[in-house]
Amino acid sequence: MADKFTKKDMGEMAPDDWKDHVVEKEFQPAKAKMEMTYAQLEQELAMIAEMEETNKARKAEIEAEMKKVKAAVEA
Repeated sequence: MADKFTKKDMGEMAPDDWKDHVVEKEFQPAKAKMEMTYAQLEQELAMIAEMEETNKARKAEIEAEMKKVKAAVEA
């Protein structure tokens, strides 16, 4: 069965608010098997830790830019 997406009734919304509409996703995952090792899981965990540090730095950059944009808009 393919995934099915159904728009939920949100009442009256402006056409520009399409990104805020709630959509229900109906799915049935296929049965799958996967082989793995402890070493692979360790490696994945290390990669996630590295990404967390990168994401923290990027988040700080975005927050700083958001403040600048807000200040420009309010000026």
